[in-house]
Amino acid sequence: MNHQLTPGDQVEEQATVAETLEVLRQSAACLPIAAVFCGLDTGVMLADVLAQHLQLRGNRPMARGDKQVQQDAVKAANLRSTRSVKGTDWNSVKAFAETEGFPIIIKPAEAAGSYGVKLCHNACEAETHFRQLSWQLQGRRNREVLLQEYLKGAQYVVDHVSRDGVHKTTMVWDCDRGPLNGGYVCFQQQCVAADTAVARQLIAYTRACLDALSITEGATHAEVMMTETGPCLVEVNVRCHGARGVWMPVARAFAGYTQAGSTGQGQGPWWGWVKIISPNIKV
Repeated sequence: MNHQLTPGDQVEEQATVAETLEVLRQSAACLPIAAVFCGLDTGVMLADVLAQHLQLRGNRPMARGDKQVQQDAVKAANLRSTRSVKGTDWNSVKAFAETEGFPIIIKPAEAAGSYGVKLCHNACEAETHFRQLSWQLQGRRNREVLLQEYLKGAQYVVDHVSRDGVHKTTMVWDCDRGPLNGGYVCFQQQCVAADTAVARQLIAYTRACLDALSITEGATHAEVMMTETGPCLVEVNVRCHGARGVWMPVARAFAGYTQAGSTGQGQGPWWGWVKIISPNIKV
């Protein structure tokens, strides 16, 4: 009996990994499960665990979605990292805020996109936002809130697709990001040619961060700030570039391919011919 899957088919995560795998197999019926892709930051750990149990390509399971874990790993690799601390109680992080000074970034330790991100300019604003996030995150597996130094400079996004520990850059984006209506959002972004000096520096640094995080497979979407002292990681999202794919036509026109399409062709002809946007850069 043939089973026809359609876009939008979904199954709910169950109480255990074994139960989740069972409902996945039932949904696929006689069709083999060829790959596991993470679509949202909160699914990073689950995607890695499922891929491991299915003996498919994937990264070694660890809490990569936790932004504090990311910064600790980058720092341990002797790369420029962002000063930060996380907690569930304001009193446990208050000293960091006082020492770091303002403005300061406060956001969930594990969340998608710009959700909950706020640039706070004083202690009162910081404590209020921290407590609001703590309340909003109740019931989540990770309800910790992150305080992060405010990095001054230009913000970029560096998208990669990796296979067997080899990282190939699919696009570098220059992002116009700033505060709006109490949040911290991206207003616009534009492609950056990979043979420029800034792109070369960003790409080298980002790949080193991916190695530090033991990311060997799949798509990554890294936010990097170019500061006076060089690139510094804001966070790595272990998934494709988001924004509902509105960037895909631009990427396809600029480079001839997209990160989303490339992720699904990691073992196909794309992997053999793709360069990091410019053929002048060795990959």
